[in-house]
Amino acid sequence: MTTAATNSVPDDRRLNGSAPAVARGSAVPSVCLECGGPLPAAGEAIFCASTCRAAFNNRRAKRGAELYDLYMAHRFDRAAATDAKVISLMNRLASNYRRQDQDQRAGRRSWRPLRAVLADHPSLRAVVVWRGKSKGPQA
Repeated sequence: MTTAATNSVPDDRRLNGSAPAVARGSAVPSVCLECGGPLPAAGEAIFCASTCRAAFNNRRAKRGAELYDLYMAHRFDRAAATDAKVISLMNRLASNYRRQDQDQRAGRRSWRPLRAVLADHPSLRAVVVWRGKSKGPQA
């Protein structure tokens, strides 16, 4: 039986061969996550300026909002989402986002590592066991 650790990409390399992004609690990056410029020497900064932090977070918020709408349609309006091929649309958006990162950000990725997301939200890994009767959809 293999474990997830043996099947995953090693922590020190990503699929594109570039340096890994920083997860909370890990080593601080040597360049700004937004512009790729040098970081201030002091502290655990991951952005060189507040403008870079704002640009990074604003891009993530905009992209997230677009994907959120499509995912909610997929999850709760399945017939319409299937007709519109929402999963393909979400994949196309993700590919476009990655292409933008490669073209405009020298390949620096604009998403957090899965390990960091799961560390911040351990409940995502929880298995819900419910032995009660289903009440069905709420009105």
